Amino acid sequence: MKKHIAFYLILLCSCKPIEPVEFKEIKNVRLSTLSDNQLKISADIILDNPNKIKITVTKLNLDILADEIPLVYINDDLSKSLEGEDETTLNITGDIDIKNLEKFLNQRGIALLLGSENPSLKFLGTIEAKAYGIKEVINIDFSLNNFSDLVR
Repeated sequence: MKKHIAFYLILLCSCKPIEPVEFKEIKNVRLSTLSDNQLKISADIILDNPNKIKITVTKLNLDILADEIPLVYINDDLSKSLEGEDETTLNITGDIDIKNLEKFLNQRGIALLLGSENPSLKFLGTIEAKAYGIKEVINIDFSLNNFSDLVR
């Protein structure tokens, strides 16, 4: 019995706790052409896994807002592996809500065309990741300050 207790104590003491996955940034935000009467937006989310073990991303909940008007809502179940001690790119794609886009353009369209305003695009949400059955939630709060460059 003492051998088993000693084994479990050594096992518990030698395990390093899992470090949280870090959200780095969002890059390569692109608008795609209309397909099936939908305007799509895509982007790359950069995540850093500081652990030596592989972690799996299981769920993504993300809102994309233009000056506080929700344009895109992404709710996806995923199965993307984050390699240990490495940065990983998570590609996302979502459909833009045309009614909310019209609302945004009605409020800010003229100023955008004249170039007198630089609207912001805000990404808010969470990513769920798992390692050894332990769930971790990664918060996303990122702003892209001049997204008028996306519209060409």
